[in-house]
Amino acid sequence: MLKSKYLLLSGVLLYSATTCAESTLDPFELARSASDRLSEASSVSVHVEKRFDVVLKNGAKVEYSGALQVLSSKSAGLFMDYGDDLSARQVWYDGSSMTMLDPLKNLYVTIPVEGSVAVALTTVSEKHGLDLPLKPLLQDNLLEKMEPVVRASHLGIHDAEGEPCHHLLFLGEHLDMQLWITTGDAPLLRKLVVTLWEIEGSPQQSLTFHDWNLEAVIDPEEFEAQLPDGAMAIEILPAGGE
Repeated sequence: MLKSKYLLLSGVLLYSATTCAESTLDPFELARSASDRLSEASSVSVHVEKRFDVVLKNGAKVEYSGALQVLSSKSAGLFMDYGDDLSARQVWYDGSSMTMLDPLKNLYVTIPVEGSVAVALTTVSEKHGLDLPLKPLLQDNLLEKMEPVVRASHLGIHDAEGEPCHHLLFLGEHLDMQLWITTGDAPLLRKLVVTLWEIEGSPQQSLTFHDWNLEAVIDPEEFEAQLPDGAMAIEILPAGGE
């Protein structure tokens, strides 16, 4: 009986794999349509659930989870509140400076920077080597920030968190990325999975996006740093330590 159940399960898995056919829809165009919709929004709010793997020295792969809340206004600023099983970070950008707080250590750094949210994120990354969560999305084009794509496929209309979505696969030189873009005339990114296959154990990072609001009304005070009592300022060196 045990053998029969195993054969049945194997048959189901084989059937599922062999019936996955690629469509002729353009995965780049579908991803670009969702990215363009975000870039056209003057203000955005979204809640993100994250799962990620950590490969231990003994080869075991452990999954952790976290969550991120984002409020972003192109003209006014940015607020991020992130926490997972291993770390936490809060970020404020008010148009003239970016403040990053580690709530677990109660340490923060403030970096003078100006411009739009996309410009500020690029400046902080280039000058100080700091890449914030969802940086490619907030810079308006997810695919342009990805490494060169070797192959792209539209895998079909598949479920992501209860919604029918275009399931896209982008194969890169060092990682693979899957996107789930909602169907219809108002495309949005619903889920993203990155597989780092060049790292031993091929760890994955998975993001699911909830409660998108592309017409969010955000109080400018949300972009002003709210530091806890006793928080200590630290200095940050330019990228490369110069």
